[in-house]
Amino acid sequence: MDKRLLEQVQQALQAQQDTIKRQEKMLDDQARYVEQMLDQKDQDIAELTASLNKLAQTKTQELERLPTLFKELQSSMTEQTNVFNGWVAYRKEHVTTQALLISELLALGNVQIQLVEQLKTYQSTITPPDYLESDTMQVESDTVKLEGKLNTLASVQSEIEQSQAKIIGSQTSIQAELKELNTLRNKLEK
Repeated sequence: MDKRLLEQVQQALQAQQDTIKRQEKMLDDQARYVEQMLDQKDQDIAELTASLNKLAQTKTQELERLPTLFKELQSSMTEQTNVFNGWVAYRKEHVTTQALLISELLALGNVQIQLVEQLKTYQSTITPPDYLESDTMQVESDTVKLEGKLNTLASVQSEIEQSQAKIIGSQTSIQAELKELNTLRNKLEK
């Protein structure tokens, strides 16, 4: 009877040792898993840190280049504005010359119209030969055509002046944009 009890005790002890071994194995497995997870986390953190550092470096380079880009943009805008101002000055001179020419043509047309009127008055006092009457009719016809051309020139002059006003408006807008760009660049440099 004591022998059987001893065997049962030994079996119970053996079972307890087996359970302890299984628990130790489970703890070892769990420790290995936790260690793997920690290693993976460390790797993920290292990769994330590297990515953030690279992003920060890229952003820093972009911010460092920003003043240069602003200067290049300002230089380009200044150059374009100078070219545009030169073109506006040329157009203004051209418009002034055109207006002067049209004024002179209008004055000449008025003189010719007065001359024709005087010729008509003179012609009415005499009996002209047939060829002179024909020439007078031709002059009258040319005068009518000239009046039409003078009206066209006056219309063109008005269109040119309107175009010049639009050009000056565009120039003012570009100068305002350039001034705003300078303000932004100054704020960035501060």
